[in-house]
Formats: sequence, C-alpha cells, structure tokens
Amino acid sequence: MKRIKIWQVLVLLFSVIIMVTSCNKDDEEPELEFEITVPSGWNYNNYYYEDVLRYYAWSPMRVEDDINLVADTIQEDLVIYRNTYEGMNLDMFYIALTADLAQQTNYQTLYSSDTTVNGEDAKKLIHLQTIRIPKSGSSTDSIDLDIKPMKLIFYRDDYGYVMDCGMLIYTYDYYKPIFEEEIVPTFRFRN
Repeated sequence: MKRIKIWQVLVLLFSVIIMVTSCNKDDEEPELEFEITVPSGWNYNNYYYEDVLRYYAWSPMRVEDDINLVADTIQEDLVIYRNTYEGMNLDMFYIALTADLAQQTNYQTLYSSDTTVNGEDAKKLIHLQTIRIPKSGSSTDSIDLDIKPMKLIFYRDDYGYVMDCGMLIYTYDYYKPIFEEEIVPTFRFRN
C-alpha cells in the first residue's frame, strides 16, 4: 500500500514539473534584440504582434510645465518599433519611411542626417507633424496635436527599426536633451 502511494506521489510530482516547465515556455515572449534605459519615473512596456515589435515608454506627468507654466496634459513618449523589410539597406528603408510620412497631415522635415548610436549606423530625422489622438475620456471625440518628434532609424538583419521620440512643439526644448543625453545613448543592439 505504501509503495502505491509513494509511486502515485512521484508520478503526480513528475507530471506537475512537466506541466509547469511546458507552460512557462509557452508564456515566454521573444527577447528584445536591443537594450535601452529610460529615466527614473518613466514607465514602459513592449509587445509583439506577429513579427512587429513595439517598445513603448512614457514620461511622468509634470505638475507644472517649465516652459508655459501650465500643468502637463500630454505625456511625451518613446516608441521603438521593428518590422520586417527584407532586401533593403538603411538608405532604402529611410527613403520608404520618409515617403510614407510625407503622405501624412502637415508633415515637414526640419533636419535629417547620418549618425551613429553606439557604433550602429542610423539616420536622424526631426520633423513637424499634426497627429490626431482620442480626447481624454471620450470614445468619439479627438484633438489634433502639433508635434516635433525626433526619429532615429536603423536597419539590421532584414528589419527596419524606428526610435520615435515624441514631443510637442512647445515641449521640444525641454525634452530633446532628455532623449539625446539620457535615453538614446543607452540604446544598443544585442549581438
């Protein structure tokens, strides 16, 4: 009788171990191909949908806007997305991206240059654009925002990466140094 109980416990324990390890494998997300650090107080998350990766970080709300002396109503953000673009190179991906942006509302290129980030070739783009976002608390109403984002564009292993540093026109001077000096230098691809 004791042998049967011990055997049953061992089988049950073995079954639980197999189930737990197989469940953990199914729940694991693919690992990010890059590392990045955001300042203290910022929040972030990432998700995958099919082959598209999106990393999203957003600034804390400031009680008083240092520029206009009003409360912050929009959080500045960082979006990194990756998508498959086989058979391209950095220049081709950049041209395709800017052609798509030019089709959007009130798009205007302000600055464009070649650059490197931790030894990785990139393109830097600063532009103006009007975007439409849902109005807070409303499912049917929206507002237009004039933004001045800075984008860093990478191409690696058949993937196009865009690091979009989103800023409003009037918060640009405040947030640009945070992006350029604190966030962008921490970005690096894992080898």
